[in-house]
Amino acid sequence: MNKQFVEDWLNKLKDYWFNKDIESVVSLFKNTTFYQETPFMKPYTNIEEINEEWQYVKNENVQNIDIKLLAIDGYTVIAEWFLKQNDVDYDGIYEIKFNKSLECIYFKSWEMANE
Repeated sequence: MNKQFVEDWLNKLKDYWFNKDIESVVSLFKNTTFYQETPFMKPYTNIEEINEEWQYVKNENVQNIDIKLLAIDGYTVIAEWFLKQNDVDYDGIYEIKFNKSLECIYFKSWEMANE
């Protein structure tokens, strides 16, 4: 796995999210068996649950998204993300793991509302 692949994957996530292309966002997670948007919620373990979680984006006023790659260690990625949504700023960290076929299999996020 290399930096270009990871940056391309993160840019797809950002673009699909910003454009509310839910089907394309969810396709990035088709092999994901652990998906957790915050450590305070139960992780999702299948594509149906992940798809249901992403449906909320349709009704949000997504104003800005930025994702910055921080580290790659084997097939594990750490990225920092920034989101402005409904006039509230959020930021956090993603831990993303890929398999040898470069498919996302694990996705965990930590976030904080900056009010």
